[in-house]
Amino acid sequence: MKGIAHFAIGVAVTTFFPEVVQGAAQNLAFGPVLGGIAGLLPDTLDFKFLRYFERPDVIIDPAHIVDEEGAPDAEAMAAQIAAALEQAYGSEGPLRVQLHSLKLGSDLWQRWSVGLDAARRQVSVAIGPAVTTGQVPVVGSATGAGRLARAPVAVPIRYDYRDEIEVDIFRGPSLALQRVEDTVEVTFLPWHRAWTHSLLAVLLAGALGALIAPVYGLIMALAVAAHILADQLGQMGSNLLFPLGRRRTAGLGLIHSGDALPNFLAVWLSGAVILLNLDRFSATPVIPLVPYVLTIVVLPSLALVAAHLWLAARGAAVRPPAISEVLDESSQSDVPF
Repeated sequence: MKGIAHFAIGVAVTTFFPEVVQGAAQNLAFGPVLGGIAGLLPDTLDFKFLRYFERPDVIIDPAHIVDEEGAPDAEAMAAQIAAALEQAYGSEGPLRVQLHSLKLGSDLWQRWSVGLDAARRQVSVAIGPAVTTGQVPVVGSATGAGRLARAPVAVPIRYDYRDEIEVDIFRGPSLALQRVEDTVEVTFLPWHRAWTHSLLAVLLAGALGALIAPVYGLIMALAVAAHILADQLGQMGSNLLFPLGRRRTAGLGLIHSGDALPNFLAVWLSGAVILLNLDRFSATPVIPLVPYVLTIVVLPSLALVAAHLWLAARGAAVRPPAISEVLDESSQSDVPF
């Protein structure tokens, strides 16, 4: 879920407490805002702080791995990632790999991707088009675009998040490679959804809020729990049992964090709940409960869920091809990328 959705859910959680709602209305208390902040807290800690404490063991930087023409060398990059996987197989601890982005201009970035094929035991690196900061491809503007390379991996690998990892704008993603039993397990963004998305984080948030007042402790704990629950609808999952376990509990895979309709639905439902609770805890409620729930909650929810499922099914059929797929087709038809 996006930040606005998590914030709205946190505020909605707060409005279930009549003393907080009435305090906010009569004394300008900050309870609802605190719930929204708690809803944002797990991702804020991850993206604004924890990601910068990660220390990579291997850096794949297309600005420094170049061919004779000065373009990103896909073959060398694939070989280095394959070597890192093999190195992780013989290491006791995790091996961190940072995939750097490549800036071409003030508003221009080189898009490239990494594919991990566990069945074939191979790594692929594809150099795609240049993109703007808005991730819109700019045709014909990327030096070295249209190159695809594969490298074999001598050890079994396990990766179950995305078929292809795209690297384009800002700071690129990182991977954690660690031997688990007889395979090298690849974790996408290892600094994300770790202890900040755990039951321990719920308890810590509750303890922090309780320093203000017991009710705020409960609000912050519930807002963080709601954040984690919403994230579990996606694929990445969260490390729910930290520190007892260091691996993520897989998500349900129903949505992606950037999907527009699920995020809009979360904000819509949060707004509907907030309005209803504000009315319920007022001196003279005016909203008829059953018609309100049917027309504002149930019917829009069913319509948005149906639209999301239809778009997901349609997107599966007409999704934009991955960079490596485009390059494969181009090489077979002798059409340049």
